[in-house]
Amino acid sequence: MQTLFIGSTAGNSGKTMITVGLGLALKESRYKVGYLKPLGKMPTTSNGKVVDADAQFLKGILQLQEPLDQICPVVLTQDLVARGLRGEAPDLHSRIQQAYEAVSMGKDVTLIGGAGSLADGAFLGISGTRLAKEFRASVLLIDPYLNEVCLDCILTAKEALGERLMGVVLNRVTPQSLPEVEQMVVPFLGAKGIEVLGVLPLDRVLDAVTVRQLTEILDGKVICAHERLDEFVERFSVGAMDVDAALGYFRKLPNKAVITGGHRADIQLAALETSTKCLVLTGDQMPNEIIIARAREVGVPMISVHYDTLTTVEKLEAVLGRIRIREERKVQRARELLRERLNYRRIIQKLGLQ
Repeated sequence: MQTLFIGSTAGNSGKTMITVGLGLALKESRYKVGYLKPLGKMPTTSNGKVVDADAQFLKGILQLQEPLDQICPVVLTQDLVARGLRGEAPDLHSRIQQAYEAVSMGKDVTLIGGAGSLADGAFLGISGTRLAKEFRASVLLIDPYLNEVCLDCILTAKEALGERLMGVVLNRVTPQSLPEVEQMVVPFLGAKGIEVLGVLPLDRVLDAVTVRQLTEILDGKVICAHERLDEFVERFSVGAMDVDAALGYFRKLPNKAVITGGHRADIQLAALETSTKCLVLTGDQMPNEIIIARAREVGVPMISVHYDTLTTVEKLEAVLGRIRIREERKVQRARELLRERLNYRRIIQKLGLQ
């Protein structure tokens, strides 16, 4: 049985996406796959129990038979943080070891999902680096590549993991950075003994947020077109210019949400004439009936929020790239991207699977 720890240099790097893609690909190749998330950092409740939301999602999509408290034996709650700081944390190592033995029994390969970065959990004595060594796991490192600072993080991880580092996946690479990454960064890391097993470009669909999620984030009120709340918003635009400039700009941006003041009827009408997924009206102001009627006609939800425009933009920027993959459309897009850009064959070869 082989063990692969999927870790990262930072949180929100794409570990879940890659775990889903790799797990499903292995299952399609007839391998028996187990999954363990030693430390969960997204507490939620299920049947009256505190569980990890990511583990719950993976259990469903990989059709895992083990109970959630085995798949994710430790969920980080405020109570556990306080106990850890007081030095009163329970024996987490034994709990994780028992869970690992249970989920890996009879499997060909067990995937272990890291929490945040490799350092997460260190204050409880269960960092990703430590667990990978204790389970004698190969490590697939995910890096949300931005610039050369990311190389420092990757090289530091190599120093900590040594030969356990199977390779790295560079994720969310912008179109502007892609040539440099492929022509310079990949050879540079190769010369340092770090194999790049995938370069994944930034993908609008995977970064998208549904209108429903956007409404929840902004604590907004839906005025119309409730039936279109599950549409994906791929980008945001602030309507603060004159209407002629706005119309030309909006036409260049498909699948967008337009954020504008509730009093800007001219901007609202311009947005409704282009590929707009929703209108976010700031300042807790209602649009006039003509605008509402037009929005209903074209099927564009209008959301009224009590924040001003600047605060609204800041709240949305804070969640960009942090929305979890849950919707079927995102899962399918992730699998397409990974089939194109992740070297599955090399990963399987390095794991020693036949």
